[in-house]
Amino acid sequence: MKQQAAPVAIPLRYSGNVLERRQHAAAEFMAWADHHAHDVLRREALQVQVEDHVDHFDRRSALAQQQVYARRRSHQRHLHDSAMAQLRHV
Repeated sequence: MKQQAAPVAIPLRYSGNVLERRQHAAAEFMAWADHHAHDVLRREALQVQVEDHVDHFDRRSALAQQQVYARRRSHQRHLHDSAMAQLRHV
């Protein structure tokens, strides 16, 4: 009869310090946000390549893509700044 290994429990450490917990949560959130932003940019780049592969040499199309990209980056910066301000004031 084969013995089964018991699952190893990873102890969770919760600090009684609220500030320390919030800082830890903020660091985890920022790591997730960076990873998520990278995934979104990669998906958007792939989508542009798939949908708009015919008009690579059209200057108007290139300008329009640059403007859309600039608006998206501006919106992302605004969301990031807003999230950071909210985390600072929590």
